[in-house]
Amino acid sequence: MEDKKGSVDLETLQKFRGGGLIWLGLALLLVIIFLFNTIRIGRVTGEQVGIMLSKITGKITVIHQSGAKIYNGFTNEFYVLDKTLQTLDMSGGLGEGKDKRRIRQDKEPLKIKTIDGSDVYVALKVQYKIIPALADVVVRTSGLDDNYKKKWARDYIRSKCRNHLGELTTEEFYDASKRDVKVLQAQKDANERLSPFGIEIDSIVIPQKPRFYKEYEEMIKKKKLADQAVLEERSKALAAKQAQQTLIVEETNKKNVGIERFKGEMEQRVIAARAEGERARKAADAYYDRVVIGAKANLYQNKKDAEGVLAKKKAEAKGIEALKKALEGEGGRNMVKMEYARKLKGVKITGKPFTIQSNIERFEHLKSPATTGRE
Repeated sequence: MEDKKGSVDLETLQKFRGGGLIWLGLALLLVIIFLFNTIRIGRVTGEQVGIMLSKITGKITVIHQSGAKIYNGFTNEFYVLDKTLQTLDMSGGLGEGKDKRRIRQDKEPLKIKTIDGSDVYVALKVQYKIIPALADVVVRTSGLDDNYKKKWARDYIRSKCRNHLGELTTEEFYDASKRDVKVLQAQKDANERLSPFGIEIDSIVIPQKPRFYKEYEEMIKKKKLADQAVLEERSKALAAKQAQQTLIVEETNKKNVGIERFKGEMEQRVIAARAEGERARKAADAYYDRVVIGAKANLYQNKKDAEGVLAKKKAEAKGIEALKKALEGEGGRNMVKMEYARKLKGVKITGKPFTIQSNIERFEHLKSPATTGRE
């Protein structure tokens, strides 16, 4: 009985163990299935920015670092946005002539109504990109995936280009420089409006010539021919004006040469006149020096002669003075007497002495002794 009871317990235990292993296996299988259905692996390349969206809270997490990202697919969603430069080509159909094939809507050229009422079709090529730091803003405003390309990059840029290019007249639209100015204005305006939403416009170009109505294109061709004729006439006028300018320059050069030659001759004459004046001045200075020096010499000589005459006359005057002093004494009277005696030596006196009157007259001799002595 005991052996039979023990075998029954062993069988019961084995049955229980076998059933528990089955349930454990089932539980593990369920866990594996759950993990397989919830654990996801996302990849972010260097040209992308990752977006992790919480399904529970709605929180958006931007992933800038490239590599594999493991996340719970049950509670989160994972997306990537391309952050490289994107090209939006809206030039379909303009270069195809009379081809009537259907144009894709995203490549449809821009139809513009000019300010004077003409319809113009313009091809556009736009390059743009998202701002990685504002990737969460792009998702909030445009949603996930590539919705921003349609909502902002295409529609908004077309609207801005239509507004700015529509400010041109039909004739101005034909001028590429004026079109480029309006395109730059549209790009600047679009960047100011789109940058807060995480989108940056790199460039907007018009790769092909705008297409006008056939009638207007014929008018444009005629205008081109007229413009060419005007340009030819302007070229001829410019050539004539240049020839005139050349003649004016040549004549001006001749005039300048003549003036310079005349100036040179006048300068030579001035130099010669100055040299002649300098020679005359030097000759005058020499004559002046000669006359002055001669006059000074004559003056000196006359002064010396006068000094000699003066000295001689002074000496004579001193001799006369000495003689005068000598004659003023007794000796002078004796010399007078002797002189009278010499004068009267050969004189004969005849007659009879008598007197008519009894008056006594005095005899006076008034000449000086010196004068008498020189006879």
